[in-house]
Amino acid sequence: MRTISKQTSYIILAACVAAILIFLNFSYHRLNPFHLAGKQFLGFYSLLILATLGNVLLLRQQYSRLAGQVNLLCLLLGIARLIQGVYHHKPVGFLLLLLLFPIITAFRLRARSNPA
Repeated sequence: MRTISKQTSYIILAACVAAILIFLNFSYHRLNPFHLAGKQFLGFYSLLILATLGNVLLLRQQYSRLAGQVNLLCLLLGIARLIQGVYHHKPVGFLLLLLLFPIITAFRLRARSNPA
């Protein structure tokens, strides 16, 4: 597989973040994902997971630490919304299912970075 430079990896990461912010702005007229509710947040979080997995697939070959940080950001956002949903007595079942992807990715990245 062809390796990518660190500068290219940052450009790809910035493009994904910009695409997600543009999606938020055009779809829901908000830039803050904490103000989205229900299906809107699940749609946003699904897009975020796809962008994160795409970045992790590109970055894990050479920059596993950066890939782990990108995945951790996605995971922390999901956990924050999970806590917020439980606190406000909202259903969080689909969010729990969506959180499985970043959790599995985090374990795979950790296992890959620590060869035994």
